[in-house]
Amino acid sequence: MNTPRFHTRKADGLFQPIPFLFVTERMCAEILAERQALLDALPEDARKRQQALFARYDPGVSAEAFSGLLDLFHGRAA
Repeated sequence: MNTPRFHTRKADGLFQPIPFLFVTERMCAEILAERQALLDALPEDARKRQQALFARYDPGVSAEAFSGLLDLFHGRAA
């Protein structure tokens, strides 16, 4: 995998999520895809620790917040 766009490597070799306040639905999907690629590249013994780090930040919550903000100011097309 190339350099991650949405995660930073920590000294212990795991990846820290970058906590974005708002993300688009597309960005959320890209974050989740990047997470899966990172997990797939890690040795088995590091995956549980990495999953615990990922669990601290759910990009879906940020995507919902962004969508809510758009609804508030612009409405949604039906």
